[in-house]
Amino acid sequence: MSQKKSLSATFLAGSVSGTCTTLLLQPLDLVKTRLQISATATAGASCGIGPSPVLVRGGMIATFSSVVQHEKISGLWRGLSPSLSRCVPGVGLYFTTLTALQQNLIPENRKATAVEYLALGGLARSLTCAALLPVTVVKTRFESGNFQYSGVMTALRNVKAQEGLRGLYSGGSATILRDAPFSGLYYLFYSKGKDYVAQFHDR
Repeated sequence: MSQKKSLSATFLAGSVSGTCTTLLLQPLDLVKTRLQISATATAGASCGIGPSPVLVRGGMIATFSSVVQHEKISGLWRGLSPSLSRCVPGVGLYFTTLTALQQNLIPENRKATAVEYLALGGLARSLTCAALLPVTVVKTRFESGNFQYSGVMTALRNVKAQEGLRGLYSGGSATILRDAPFSGLYYLFYSKGKDYVAQFHDR
């Protein structure tokens, strides 16, 4: 029973942190997406693929200014709904999965090794990414400004109807290959750092 309570508390804490970080950092996420799309469009145009895009030159600051100029301040939070739909349960699910894996795979009488920390972080992230990939696809499309959906559920239905399940899971392999090593290393450095600080404090 105590383990279930711990997992519930972990999910709640993760979801709250996901809500706060999404609300605060959505503008940066949107600008990142716009810059990536602009770079892709530029490469395509230079190779004669597709129409020549309208580019925002000057990088991040220029993109911020362009969004505010053409879409007002609220435009910086375009895609907030799918971002919350992904990050609120996603962060909660990640930390819950991570906690459950560690409780069930690592004996209580010893600490995890560096390799185990790396594997736990990567596996938890991979499972979370796979579960929430359709929402991630919709989030990116919202932020791009190239798609007009009335809501997250409508977008999911439209993508599935027009592109099938492959559309909902497009980019899945690349996403997991990017996020799993990052989360594995993040959890490794966090856990080892916490252990070293605790040892130093106890001296």
